[in-house]
Amino acid sequence: FFITVFNTFFGFSQTVSTVAGTTSGYLDGSVNIAQFKDPLGICTDNDGNIFVADRSNNRIRKIDASGTNTVTTIAGSGVEGYADGIGTSAIFGAPKGICIDALGNLYVTDFWNFKIRKITPAGIVTTLAGSTQGFANGNGTSAQFGYLEQICIDALGNLYVADAGNSKIRKITPSGTVTTVAGTTSGYLDGVGTIAKFDYPNGICIDGNNNLYVAEYFSHKIRKITPTGVVSTIAGSTWGFTNGQSTTAQFRYPTGIGRDTSGNLYVTDSGNNMIRKITLSGMVSTYTGSENNGYLDGSLNNALFSNPWAIHIKNNVIYISEGGSDKIRKIDTNLNTNDFNLEKFAVYPNPNNGSFEISLENECSITIYNFIGKKVYFENNIIDNKIINTNLPKGIYIIEIKDNIEKSNFIKMIIK
Repeated sequence: FFITVFNTFFGFSQTVSTVAGTTSGYLDGSVNIAQFKDPLGICTDNDGNIFVADRSNNRIRKIDASGTNTVTTIAGSGVEGYADGIGTSAIFGAPKGICIDALGNLYVTDFWNFKIRKITPAGIVTTLAGSTQGFANGNGTSAQFGYLEQICIDALGNLYVADAGNSKIRKITPSGTVTTVAGTTSGYLDGVGTIAKFDYPNGICIDGNNNLYVAEYFSHKIRKITPTGVVSTIAGSTWGFTNGQSTTAQFRYPTGIGRDTSGNLYVTDSGNNMIRKITLSGMVSTYTGSENNGYLDGSLNNALFSNPWAIHIKNNVIYISEGGSDKIRKIDTNLNTNDFNLEKFAVYPNPNNGSFEISLENECSITIYNFIGKKVYFENNIIDNKIINTNLPKGIYIIEIKDNIEKSNFIKMIIK
C-alpha cells in the first residue's frame, strides 16, 4: 500500500519551476540567460508562447514555446516615452498589463501614457484608447484613463481594465468605445455599478459567465462584479495574513488574479510572497510560497517567491510574473485525469490543523490512512462541500475519495 500510494502521489505532484529570467537587466536569448526588469503583465497564446509586459525595460517580450526556448523582444525600443510604430520602433511608458485575443492581437496597459495599446501579430503597435491622464468615457483617444494596471478579455473581444488611478473598472469594446463598469471615488463599498468603491484595483480576470474578479491592492480584498454590475467582496478583510473562510481571511497587497477550469481563484499575494487559493465556497488557503521573501523552485510546500505580481492560468497551468526576482515562474502538474475529473474534487487547506474541507460534485466516500497504511477515518455518502474534523495527531496522511456514482477514485497526501 505504501509503495502504491506514494508512486501515485509523486505522479500527481505539482512543482514550481522557472520558465525564464536570471538577474535583473535586459537580455534576449536562451531562457537560461535572458534578463527581465520588473516583469509584470503575463499571458499566453494557444501555442503556449508566453508574452510579458517588461515594465522597467519598456518592452514587450515573448518566450517561445516552439522548442527554441528563447526570449525575444517583439515591441518597444527600451526608451520610456510614447510612439506608435512597428516592433522595436514603438515606444512604451512602463507597460504593466497584457492580454491576447483569439486572433493573436496583444493589448497592453501603458502605465505612464494612460493608454491601451494594441500589438498585431505582425508587430504593428497602435493606440486603441486613451489620451491624457484624466477620466472620460468615449471612443478611442477621446477617452481618458488614470494609472492602468492589469487587463483581461472576454469571448467577444471586449477588454476590461483595472483603472487604478480612477478607482474604477473600465470596459473597452473591440472598436475602442470606453465605458465604466463599476467604481466611483476611492474607498471601499460594495454596491451596484458606479455606487461601488474600489481602493486601487490591480489584478483582474473574467470567467465564462462574464463575472469579473478584482484583486484590490490597498483594501487587501478580492471583489466580484457580476454582468449586471453588482459588486461584492468574496474574500479578504484587513491587511495581514490569515487563511480561512471568505472575509475572515487576510491578504497583504494582492496584485494579480486568475481562475482555473474548476472555478477556483488564485491570487498573487505580493506582500506575503505567496500564491493564495480561493475555492468556490470562499475558503482561502496558501497554495504555495511563504512569508519569507526569497527565490526557490521545488514543491508547492518548499517554493519561495519574491513579490509575485501577475498570474495567468491556461489549461490549469499557472504562470506567474515575479517582480522581486525578475523571473517568470510556472506551476505545472503531470496529473493524469483518466481516473477522475479534476473539476469534481478538491481538498483544502493542505496542510491543515485537523479540520479541512472537501468539495465534491458527486456522492462520495472518504477513507484516511496513516503513513503505515492503517485506516484511521472513514465516512460514506458525502455530497457537496463537507467539513471534515479529525482528532488525528500531527503527521502525514493519505486521503482516498471514491466517487460512488462514477466509480472512480482520487488519492492525495494531506498534512496535519
